[in-house]
Amino acid sequence: MKTTLKLVLVIAFVALCGNVSAQNIKLAYINFQELVSSMPESDSAQVKMEKVRLDLEKIMEEMQVELNRKQDEYQKNQTNWTELVKQSKTEELTSMYQRLQTFQQNASESFQQEYQKLLQPIQEKAAKAIDTVAKEQNITMVFDSQILHYKAIGTLDLLPAVKQHLGIKK
Repeated sequence: MKTTLKLVLVIAFVALCGNVSAQNIKLAYINFQELVSSMPESDSAQVKMEKVRLDLEKIMEEMQVELNRKQDEYQKNQTNWTELVKQSKTEELTSMYQRLQTFQQNASESFQQEYQKLLQPIQEKAAKAIDTVAKEQNITMVFDSQILHYKAIGTLDLLPAVKQHLGIKK
């Protein structure tokens, strides 16, 4: 998300790089996250991510259930086993636990990567729409209102115009 915010600021700054006199500076702000969240593509991305999350959780639960079952078996039967069997079962439990830990870590990383992969085109579309509307309205610089904690007098909230440009009604 931070890179997208930087992208919006860079786009706005590049527009400023031309020969602009102080009288012609026109500032605007937008809540980039709100814009992205209101885009219909975000809803479908959320649905896809929820399915991915549920699939990963199901696999982790199955792995945890199997590990618990093996631990219970170990607790119940360890007194009847030889040292060799105990050692083998202990190694098996350790291996299962390590696999579960590795899966959890990899699942988290995979989830984040998948989320970014789905979100990136949406963010790019939003940034492009901001750029288009800013150019149409001769806006010199657009700030993200989540970064900017002070809105100067005379700045314009670009969110309604960008939503209209994208055909977003909400």
